[in-house]
Amino acid sequence: MEFGLFTVFDNYKEKLGRSHEDLLQQVLDQTVLADELGYDSVWFAEHHFSEYGILTTPPLLLATAAERTTNIRLGVSIVTLPFKNPIQVAEDYALLDVLSNGRVNLGMGSGYLPHEFSGFGIDGKDKAHRFNDALAVIEKAWTGQKFSHEGPYYQYSDVKLEVLPKQKQVPLWIGALSDRGSKYVGKMGYNIMGVPYVASSSIEELKQIIDGYKAARQEAGHGTRSVNIPLALHTFVAKTREEAEMVAKEHVNLYLDTRQYGRSAKFEDLEAREQLLIGTPEDVIQRMKKYEEAGCTHMMMLMNFGGLPHKEVMKSITLVADEVMPAFHKNKQAIVS
Repeated sequence: MEFGLFTVFDNYKEKLGRSHEDLLQQVLDQTVLADELGYDSVWFAEHHFSEYGILTTPPLLLATAAERTTNIRLGVSIVTLPFKNPIQVAEDYALLDVLSNGRVNLGMGSGYLPHEFSGFGIDGKDKAHRFNDALAVIEKAWTGQKFSHEGPYYQYSDVKLEVLPKQKQVPLWIGALSDRGSKYVGKMGYNIMGVPYVASSSIEELKQIIDGYKAARQEAGHGTRSVNIPLALHTFVAKTREEAEMVAKEHVNLYLDTRQYGRSAKFEDLEAREQLLIGTPEDVIQRMKKYEEAGCTHMMMLMNFGGLPHKEVMKSITLVADEVMPAFHKNKQAIVS
């Protein structure tokens, strides 16, 4: 199991009195701490036109994070390809990969928020086809060869990137956790990633989706040895369960009230469905083991949510490193030996 931090960048400057600049700087501080403590990755979400997510251009902030860190991998979850010129995406993340010494993780998706499609003046009805066309362009661009492309949405003639990613192959994920969507991605041969409570109501249902994804991937001839499935769960760890719930509950609910889909869920609903990592280190270890058995290989811990105070986020990041990670790293060492 790998450990990552995931930030959606929801911010409520009127309610909390925290400026957007303050949040951005706090997330950078959290990223530096995670790097020092041995986390595997950090993931930044991209959103537009809403306090639900105020980071519009992840590669800018990830480049700043690259300057301040050494080992942690730098991920975006996700780039919404229908909103972008795919050549620009290929150039931006190639440059970020060079600046970070080959540490980019690239998550991509077709988008799901109507107000974002409206804001960009794009019809979302054909988003999947537009996504596929854009992805094909990015992969051609990263070969380093001069290429042309005649797709339904994007056309290029004799284009060649000057700056290529430092990694021979940038790890790619596609945001998909529905049964139908994940099987489609499996047939394509890509890894999936996502937020469990969006697409499933239990760990058992999630496992069925992941098993279906693996079967579709296998049937298409891609195999499953390279499967890497990051999942994002709200996380807050404290010395006692009472303290963890007391601190985190209102912030989970504020996040859930602000998100742009499925607003009816509350803290108690997600906890009943085992879709939170909130409690003592042992509580979190036991629940993470269930997700590991379901097929999760990389836990994206959503620790900065709903205006949770910076000092509390930093304490939780540290406690996870001290008391949760060793339980899984020990298992990993045993398997290797």
